[in-house]
Amino acid sequence: MRWLNAFVAALFLALVPAAPALAQLCDTPADLAALRDSVLRQVNDERARAGLPALAASRRLTLAAQGHACGLASRERLTHRGRLGGSLRLRLRRLGYWYSMANENLALGQNTPAQAVAGWMGSPGHRANVLAAGVQDFGLGVAVAGDGRLVWVMVSARPR
Repeated sequence: MRWLNAFVAALFLALVPAAPALAQLCDTPADLAALRDSVLRQVNDERARAGLPALAASRRLTLAAQGHACGLASRERLTHRGRLGGSLRLRLRRLGYWYSMANENLALGQNTPAQAVAGWMGSPGHRANVLAAGVQDFGLGVAVAGDGRLVWVMVSARPR
């Protein structure tokens, strides 16, 4: 069964050449790439202050985060479960990202990367995810909900 998941992931990545293509599935901010860069920089600044290594952008994690952000935006609510009941674990496996550790932070309504990161750092559980010592890869999705609010999804993980 693992080979089938890997095959599906490879096929998906071949059909979706880049994260911007996935962003076309929903409304996204015009400056999506800049938002991703800014959040990654701010997350890495927080990690540096805590003596932790920087995270690196991951295409697969970005695809997972953006897909989930689009799904959440269409429902205008936050949940760690996907449209079809899929968990973070399932979303990452579908993309062929085999991990030993993964976490996810969500935010709704923050207008800037600084507001999203500050919100996460002000919440003990979200802060623990940002400062998780075992992760090394990062992905971020941002989508515009029907009411105009931004949905933020940050995924960080460590591959096997």
